[in-house]
Amino acid sequence: MASYSICTQTFDIGDEPKAKALKPLEEAAEVFGAWQNRCDEDVVDELADCIQACANMMAWMGLTQQDVDDAMLRCLKRNRDRERIDAPWLA
Repeated sequence: MASYSICTQTFDIGDEPKAKALKPLEEAAEVFGAWQNRCDEDVVDELADCIQACANMMAWMGLTQQDVDDAMLRCLKRNRDRERIDAPWLA
């Protein structure tokens, strides 16, 4: 299992709330499109754009680092419970 530490600077592009909420979905669709074109560099770039869009939305929502850390821990636990990962150290 790989583990990534990602650091990004968030920014507000001034979109309406609905557009802000749709941006991660748009970027995820672009990941799929790049994958269909079989270009690894484009896939990685689109994945980075997707992460950026998610981070921008987290900032817009006013989430703290602790909020995000807690959510990621819950995500790990869900994936462990679904037997997608082996993480016996999770309570």
